[in-house]
Amino acid sequence: MSAAASATVGPLAVASTTRRGTFEVSAEFSVEPGEIVLLAGPNGSGKTSLLHTVAGLIAPAAGSIRLGTTAFDDPARGLHVPPEDRRIALVHQQHLLFPHLSALENAAFGLRARGVSKATARAQGLEWLERLGLADRASLRADRLSGGQSQRVAIARALATSPQVLLLDEPLAALDVAVRTSVRDVIISAVREWGIPAILVSHDPAEAEVADRIIRLEAGRVVTGE
Repeated sequence: MSAAASATVGPLAVASTTRRGTFEVSAEFSVEPGEIVLLAGPNGSGKTSLLHTVAGLIAPAAGSIRLGTTAFDDPARGLHVPPEDRRIALVHQQHLLFPHLSALENAAFGLRARGVSKATARAQGLEWLERLGLADRASLRADRLSGGQSQRVAIARALATSPQVLLLDEPLAALDVAVRTSVRDVIISAVREWGIPAILVSHDPAEAEVADRIIRLEAGRVVTGE
């Protein structure tokens, strides 16, 4: 497995308040290096908004988000580090592939956007496609892939960047039962080996087996942590 780009940098510490119109998501928790936290809760509870805040897609209204000693958000100081500078990988529930690019080009895109050479990015992308059972689909355009294949390409794209934090929004929902376990094992292995914090959003009770701890969100507030 490709090594993470840098040594473990410490826990992810979230203590933020995010406002989307009249809806407010306020949460305080931390995720240790190598730990997978399952973020559970009903639809509309704020799970995806919270992931997007950690990823930097939404700026919090108050509080802070830190990775070890590095601050990503601190509204009181006017600090908001843009997503591309966070080394945080987010796997969206909607996959968000570029339909005109091949599976391999999509898997390599995150590295290319960071300035990595085409050859290196493609090699890394292909490695992860192979690990996720998609080497034979590498040359297919994304719009020719099934929903489950698209999801695996999105996961490959995230892991190819060797992130310091991994965020996953329903990453296994589109997968057939036959491949779900193997994909889940690849994700777990990367998180453990690299020693990075990971947050998983899922409505599937079976995914609780993946997590070291469960945090439940209701109406924008943390109600339990296990």
